[in-house]
Amino acid sequence: MKNFVLQPLSLNELTQIFDKTAIKVIDFYIRRSLFAQPEIMPNQLPLPIHVPKEHIEQWVVQAIGASPVGAGSYPVDVIKPGEFGADVKMLSCKTTKNGELSVSESGETSLAQKFKDTGSGLDQLFSNQQYTDIVEGWTKILKNKLETVIEKDSVNNIYYLFILRADTKFYLCGLKVNVKLLDHISVLRTTKESVFLDNFIDGIYGNVKIYKAKKRLELRLRPKQWVDDQLVIPFHIPRNVLPVKMRELILTDEFNKYKENIIINIF
Repeated sequence: MKNFVLQPLSLNELTQIFDKTAIKVIDFYIRRSLFAQPEIMPNQLPLPIHVPKEHIEQWVVQAIGASPVGAGSYPVDVIKPGEFGADVKMLSCKTTKNGELSVSESGETSLAQKFKDTGSGLDQLFSNQQYTDIVEGWTKILKNKLETVIEKDSVNNIYYLFILRADTKFYLCGLKVNVKLLDHISVLRTTKESVFLDNFIDGIYGNVKIYKAKKRLELRLRPKQWVDDQLVIPFHIPRNVLPVKMRELILTDEFNKYKENIIINIF
């Protein structure tokens, strides 16, 4: 079996990090975030659900009893002392007309970006088609970042933990990082704007590329494959909030009943 830098956590590994109590905590925060989303007007298209990244990180801190360290530019967001460091992310996922996960990729997330030693010369390297130099430079950046965490915080593992958002369906999953394998990354393919990396992640689960325009190393996942392979903890939470003209409703006696119904539906 081929080894990759990023390896999906099995469901068993995932539930060792997120026990039953932790899952209840995440469920509570997802429900509370849905409660805070604004209503749409009648005949208005649904709005995307937004949750600040700092809140997602805090969900995990509260769920697993970790220490928050994500302020500033530290390579990870949370530390479980003596065990692991983790970067926490939420990724948006596309759905079909029936509300099911589509086969498309998720939104992107940055693994590293805008570092002076490579980022400043990235345009020139692309112009010269020095793709191997690009890959070596940026994987070195990531390796240095992660090794700093391992040494400074005395942790055994580095994880990327994700909450995948597909409308009101949420999925928790994760990747384990094999830092040593970063020395074996190579060019998979190139475009005028990107270099896709080989040996970083199994292509059925996602891809990693260096993106010239934003000067960063980006990861995208293939959420449907993760769900099909049972590598996620699902959270299916109904959002039974009807379109409403809030300016009109709030002036009526029905408003208090409306508030109570929202709380009942979400919690």
